[in-house]
Amino acid sequence: MLRSLARRCLREVYCALKAYGSYYTGLDPERPDRVLCLADPVPGHPERLCHDVPLTPVERALVKELQSR
Repeated sequence: MLRSLARRCLREVYCALKAYGSYYTGLDPERPDRVLCLADPVPGHPERLCHDVPLTPVERALVKELQSR
């Protein structure tokens, strides 16, 4: 009984690690032929920069501070 419990627990840990690793590698463990493209944020994501919108004063100050390092 203890062996089957350990086996079930290890199977769940293995599945969780597969899912966690697919997030960082971009590979779908269920379909290895399909590669997930994670190069840029999706459209509408708050981290996507719009080149036609000027930076706010706070953003300009942050850029200036980061470039001085």
